[in-house]
Amino acid sequence: MIFICFAIFITTALTALILYKKSNKEKDINKILCLALTGILVFSIGLECSVFNINFYSSAKNVEEDVSHRFSSFENDDGSYTLPANEIIQIPEINQNIKNIRFDLSNGNPEKLSVIIYLTDEGNKYYFGNPERTLYKNVAKSQYINIHTAGNSQNIAFKFEDTEESVNLDSISINCNRPFEFSLLRIIIVFAILCLCYIFRASSPLFKRKITEDEYSKNTLVMGFLGIQCAIIIILGTINPVFMGIASGSYNSYKWDGKGIDFVELSMEHHNQYDELAQAILQGKTYIDNDDVPQSLIDMENPYDTTARSQQTLLSGDEYRWDVAYFNGHYYVYFGIVPLLIMYLPFRLITNSPFPSAVGIMIFAFIFCIGVFKLLDLICKKHFKNVSVGVYLLTALTFVNCCGAMFLVKRPDFYSVPIITSMAFVIWGLYCWLKAFDCKKRKNLLFSVGSLCMALSVGCRPQSVLICALALPLFLGHFFKDKHLFSKKGFVDLISLAVPVVVVASGIMYYNYIRFGSPFDFGSSYNLTTNDVTSRGLVFGRTGLGLFTYLFQPPQFTAVFPFIEAVDIKTNYIGKTITEYCFGGLITSLPFLWTLFLLPKVKATLKSKKLFAFTTTLVAIGIAIVVADTQAGGLLQRYYSDFGYIFFLAAAIITFSYCEEKQLENNAYSTNKLTKNLSFLSIFYSFALAFSVADVTIESQNPTLFGTIANLVQFWI
Repeated sequence: MIFICFAIFITTALTALILYKKSNKEKDINKILCLALTGILVFSIGLECSVFNINFYSSAKNVEEDVSHRFSSFENDDGSYTLPANEIIQIPEINQNIKNIRFDLSNGNPEKLSVIIYLTDEGNKYYFGNPERTLYKNVAKSQYINIHTAGNSQNIAFKFEDTEESVNLDSISINCNRPFEFSLLRIIIVFAILCLCYIFRASSPLFKRKITEDEYSKNTLVMGFLGIQCAIIIILGTINPVFMGIASGSYNSYKWDGKGIDFVELSMEHHNQYDELAQAILQGKTYIDNDDVPQSLIDMENPYDTTARSQQTLLSGDEYRWDVAYFNGHYYVYFGIVPLLIMYLPFRLITNSPFPSAVGIMIFAFIFCIGVFKLLDLICKKHFKNVSVGVYLLTALTFVNCCGAMFLVKRPDFYSVPIITSMAFVIWGLYCWLKAFDCKKRKNLLFSVGSLCMALSVGCRPQSVLICALALPLFLGHFFKDKHLFSKKGFVDLISLAVPVVVVASGIMYYNYIRFGSPFDFGSSYNLTTNDVTSRGLVFGRTGLGLFTYLFQPPQFTAVFPFIEAVDIKTNYIGKTITEYCFGGLITSLPFLWTLFLLPKVKATLKSKKLFAFTTTLVAIGIAIVVADTQAGGLLQRYYSDFGYIFFLAAAIITFSYCEEKQLENNAYSTNKLTKNLSFLSIFYSFALAFSVADVTIESQNPTLFGTIANLVQFWI
């Protein structure tokens, strides 16, 4: 049967290869594409019918045996079985070679269960344990477990873990005949991946066409990829229902009131802070408490001392709010106010319902993606006219999927809101600033819009004020060239740039002042969190830890889907610092960013295009934000999004410069191939990160989906 499997694979592979080779001989572009896509489709179906169903072929000669009768003491009246959890249950006197075991889960179980198999064999007289496996109630394939023993097994045992409830089974069988599984979803995924590999092959016409040529075709491709990206954003944003403040009969139905679509508060109270603030502002308040601040907290000498608060809770029984700013007897929201003004407050006014944060994140993620494509297109047209369409598209796709935006979409809690909105405002702010230099009639309008966006980004995320330093390399030359600053036009330009910043900054500073008595105090230091931020200070010893963890910590790969796991952050720093799960340093985990090390090589080219100062400033800002996040916040995976897109913008400019040099030298083939490989490896890591197991995950919130994907990918188990 395995021979049949490989015969199918070889046949389909040869057919696909013939079609591919034939396509290369065709001159008509449409025929080439049709033949190539047909070949890819045939190959994808062939993989599905052969390699991906290897378990079907390898188990075809098994003699299946139902061993359920050995658990007669656990049998129910309907013939099912109820087994205790967290107890080792033995199946004695097997006395045969066990190839696999199946736990046929029945109703009444949680969506996922963990089981450990204990075995004996000819090389092991006594039981030896094995890695735990996860069974998903609604994923039949996951209920089969392949077993590899050294000869015959006399006994087998198992134990269900991570549940306090009994486990309901219809049957337990060994040496099962695995069913043939034809997965249309897997075919679509494989087909899509292979199509991308074909489209972006090093010899592709996309790498031979300059970005300034055939604008219509390029825009069509961009719209197509943006459409796919929009679908990815929607899928990633909705597969974690715990964060969706939307309920219907088929989605979050346990919160649904039976009428249309409901906008509901999240079960985690502190995740509703923006809506609470919206309601407070409508009542003329800037604080979010309703006389619910316990007197014991008010009376504390240092309410920001986490251990003291915990002790006080034990003594008084009072509960205090988590992750809010506490100041002068009131709770405040310390997160940027701009997202509230543009989303939560208008929505509350119109609907009298809470605005779902996940929806806002998805909207701004898509705005961000469009901005990235537009900004990179503008940079290429202004400075790198010889860059190919292929390099541009690869760079843009890698940028939007790997810079941290998709991680925020995957975990769409309110913490992600100010970050993604800030990212979108910065990208569009830079676009408007750069675009203004090419527009005579709309120059001042674009200057103003760009400044408005940059100022609003600070109102979302205060760290973004560091990004405003990009104004120096952009405008110093503009204003001081030929004493432009002292001319009438120069004065108008300056006013256009400055007025939006002054207006927005004044509003933010006033908001800070009426809350905390200082225009420069955003309130984050008054946070009731895991440590006393007011006493945290700036400690040089944390800087090295932050730079290493955020940028250079090697990722930790595994053989188990999603093939990456959180790294173990180790340090000899003795003192209080905040760490959550992280998955490796930005530069070490994302190969595309390795192009940053080419900066010295393209220095001359960038200087000739007046981009060297801009690019080095980007890198410096990225490092500065890393240090700022380390000192003020700690080490958290979502903070990667604060600086990830800054480094990616620098890497994109360096990539364009390097690829253009090779293009002009007629030596672009190897460079195109390298760019593709670095991009694909980075995208693979980022999508593995989307399914990562840590904190609130897809596996915990949507186990069936996670189990389906995991078992489609890990076809060999």
